[in-house]
Amino acid sequence: MYYYTKAELLRYVLSVSLMVFSTITFGQTQSVVDSLNSVRSQLISNGQSTSEVDMLLHQSGNNPSCIIHQPDNFTFTFVSYRPLGDSQREEKVNLRLKSHYSYVNVIDFSDDFTSVRINCNEQLTPVIINELVSHFGYNGYEIH
Repeated sequence: MYYYTKAELLRYVLSVSLMVFSTITFGQTQSVVDSLNSVRSQLISNGQSTSEVDMLLHQSGNNPSCIIHQPDNFTFTFVSYRPLGDSQREEKVNLRLKSHYSYVNVIDFSDDFTSVRINCNEQLTPVIINELVSHFGYNGYEIH
């Protein structure tokens, strides 16, 4: 049953993605964005990755919200829907964000460059989190 549901959901995501790509040149319809957001909500509630749907939302000009995990008041992590690059990009991101935001201690990419951990020297606020996740292509955030 689990694999059938996962296969059906993936089939739906792929059909919606075809609609998105076919409507990009003619303007984005709100119903497609609503459908993608609906699929995204289902994936979140099932604890599944939203990376593919997030990329489709981004490509249609509707950046998704970032799903963060906040283990303490100074650190949060998230999985990026876009490729993060390599260790050189990690270093550049650290330098750029540290120069713009005095409250950033460190930004760590995971070994496989799919997730990000950000640690700050000030207590996290919604404004701080929004500023930081916007640099990774997100529009706001959700804590899960």
